[in-house]
Amino acid sequence: MHDTTSRSSCSSPAVKPTRPWLALGLLLLAYTISFVDRTAVSVVQEKLKFELGLTDWHLGLMIGPAFAIVYSLAGLPMARLAERRNRARLLAGCLAVWSLMVMACGMGRNFVELFLARMGVGIGEAGGNPASHSLIADLFPANRRARAIAIYTLGAPIGSFLGAALVGWMAQALGWRHTFLLLGVPGVVCALLVWRLMPSPPRGGLDIGLADEKAGQDTGNSVPPLGAVLRDLLGRPAFRHLVWGGSLVVLVGYGVPAFLPAYLTRQFHLPLAEVGLIAGLVNGVAAGIGTILGGIAGDRWGASDARRLALIPAFMVLPAAPLLVGGLLSGSLWVAVAGTFLGNMAICGYIAPAFAQVHRMATTRSRATVTAVYYLITNLVGLGLGPPIIGAISDTRARQMMGLDAAAFQSLCLPLKGTPGAGCGEALAGGMTTALAVISLLPLVAVVHFLIAARKVRA
Repeated sequence: MHDTTSRSSCSSPAVKPTRPWLALGLLLLAYTISFVDRTAVSVVQEKLKFELGLTDWHLGLMIGPAFAIVYSLAGLPMARLAERRNRARLLAGCLAVWSLMVMACGMGRNFVELFLARMGVGIGEAGGNPASHSLIADLFPANRRARAIAIYTLGAPIGSFLGAALVGWMAQALGWRHTFLLLGVPGVVCALLVWRLMPSPPRGGLDIGLADEKAGQDTGNSVPPLGAVLRDLLGRPAFRHLVWGGSLVVLVGYGVPAFLPAYLTRQFHLPLAEVGLIAGLVNGVAAGIGTILGGIAGDRWGASDARRLALIPAFMVLPAAPLLVGGLLSGSLWVAVAGTFLGNMAICGYIAPAFAQVHRMATTRSRATVTAVYYLITNLVGLGLGPPIIGAISDTRARQMMGLDAAAFQSLCLPLKGTPGAGCGEALAGGMTTALAVISLLPLVAVVHFLIAARKVRA
């Protein structure tokens, strides 16, 4: 499983021209499956809420920290493995683990069991992105890398669309437990394909002659110590502001889609299959368009200028807040769909140029680590805090509308048996709408961080 290829290994066989695209297709498939799996809980959350008597805060913990904390913390050691070991084998093993844990979600009988199963999904998925980003950086040259990252990142919107539309239909027809059991099968098949077909390109083989290598950043066969990588990254003001801006964007870009099915169900009383389709269009198609536009912008205007590349996320994210808030507060289904569609498209435009900038800050033997550090911080803040904050705001606002304390509200509006009391539906809808609108203001702060990063980045 050792992988000792490096940039300096000039005798290593080159990857055939068609192999990068085959590899990128497999990476895209794996990333798509990961988002189908992590999106499924959000789609069926209303069924979980009333079947298991969960509050929005419980749902936020299960959607967010149960997955995000272990996903983020395990990402760094997984990245260190990816720097030293065969990246394809590591990715295949992670795929198999998270697919089995998705199946375990379908057997959960209470909040604790579902929470633990979600933690297992996070542990498995933690190795996916570092290994994938490291492979992409060695499969595509710098002037095509942002576009390759954008194509890979399409797995998020494609998976979000399938995870919403398909899971909504499956859960309505088969029940949420059978749905989770079936969702694990594609991941196991994909793991076998990655194990057998993924090429192993020489590390840094496409970076010979780049300015950062000439400046002495190349480390050859040597993997730089983790402490040295962290000191270099965290010592750069540009990286710090890029991370904080990305964290706020992820908080909104993950939190709002996670609770969009609940918003649509409570506010407009739509059936689960229709909710899944709309959420899939908003979270999938819109995110895909935004991701591709960001990748094209990064390659066209930022490939040769680090400062200009760092500016692109700010301009892409700027319209998100007014679009999201206006749509959510409109009270009209179609205005809400249009606002969240366009707002999510703006949110996802930051992804490819931001990661292209992160890759520019890394050496050939630290890209997986740098990617994992970026994911560690943004996911702990965005995924870890976003859903619980939204759930807490929603619960608090709903209780205020009902004029009840927590115990009375639980008894009246979330009974394990029977139906919710009068006024509960309006309170739950109002709480969720308020929470999503408040959190959707944060991209304005993210824009400020991206602008500062552009000023601080090294030319």
